[in-house]
Amino acid sequence: MGKHFIPVSQLQQVDLLGEVGPDTQHLWVGLHGYGQRVEFFQRHFRGAVQPHRAFAFPQAPHKFYLSGVEGRVGASWMTKEERLVDIENQRTYLNEVLRWLADKAPQAKLHIVAFSQGVATGMRFLGHNERAIESFLAWAGSWPPDLDERSVEALKNIQFKGWFGSDDPFIVRDKQTAILNLYQERYQMQPPVSFYEGGHHFDTVSLFHEIERLEQA
Repeated sequence: MGKHFIPVSQLQQVDLLGEVGPDTQHLWVGLHGYGQRVEFFQRHFRGAVQPHRAFAFPQAPHKFYLSGVEGRVGASWMTKEERLVDIENQRTYLNEVLRWLADKAPQAKLHIVAFSQGVATGMRFLGHNERAIESFLAWAGSWPPDLDERSVEALKNIQFKGWFGSDDPFIVRDKQTAILNLYQERYQMQPPVSFYEGGHHFDTVSLFHEIERLEQA
């Protein structure tokens, strides 16, 4: 009787953008937002591909119809249901992705760029990663208020940059301020943050500039 959780092996989708191989110097792992699919999410990064730079996009494992029971399909990293189990599954999944990428591009430095729901997913993963991560770019996402000690310590020792929109309906200015205040009070952290004009989307010019800057940091 009762509820049980058992380990299983699954196939998960990871899309690659650019050449991933021995000559790759920088490899960015892109974590998409709620309701998105990687084949569409990756389009934002096509202009940032360089001979030395490539991107990998793991597909979040929870898929669902965006409206009703047919039509377009989206994906989610987690819900409130069994959230702690989902967080552990995220860490297992992303570590498998990093191992797979490191085998393909052993000389590449690994970075994370996350959007919306992917931000909390990636920040909770910090400190639980088996491969070194050079930098983390958090875009238009709510920072989790429940980081464990390992994630807090990792966040303090990584090149981290947050970006928020001036008119984001999901993370309004008051919520942005609350996030920054919480991190200062709870974790004694003041991570660097910048702001772009607009809503819940990428500012491509700023995005590409930050990718370049973080690679050189």
